[in-house]
Amino acid sequence: MGTWSIWHFAIFIIVAVLAALTGRSATNIGDNAVASLKGYGGWLVVFSAFLLFWAAQELGEFYRVKSQLQTLIPSAMNDPTYMTYLAYAKELAWLEALVLVACAILPMIKRYTAWAVKAIIAGLWLAGPVAAATELAMADSYFSDYIVEHDYSALAATILFATTWTCYLLMSRRVRQTYH
Repeated sequence: MGTWSIWHFAIFIIVAVLAALTGRSATNIGDNAVASLKGYGGWLVVFSAFLLFWAAQELGEFYRVKSQLQTLIPSAMNDPTYMTYLAYAKELAWLEALVLVACAILPMIKRYTAWAVKAIIAGLWLAGPVAAATELAMADSYFSDYIVEHDYSALAATILFATTWTCYLLMSRRVRQTYH
């Protein structure tokens, strides 16, 4: 997910609190309002938009770093170790982006089934914490001599994101009435 700053976390927490408050107020309105919580809408739209943004950010971050390294360290393009790392990192970035796009599209499927929710949750954890941990392990493996300090913010951010949206997908009335 790239490097997250304190502002990313603050905005994320604010959106999560708003989601919790609006979810609570919808359950207190009455049975008609709760019954109307069905289909693709509400926080699912925000979720899908964010996943598309995240996919674009992953690809953009990969190509930005690759371009900067080519400019700053042109000799890296002749290093077989770096070229191997670059090939794996490119595959990982594209795989992550494709999983995120699939997770963004799944809630829009007209035929609502419970497997879609399970696939989205699995995709969140695969493209989030698993991919972030893989990126850390790859960087450590290829560049351990040059890395002074490890950046665990992407791993923490993806765990927070995946946990929050997993809870939403498992506990939301809209999701339950739409996909089960």
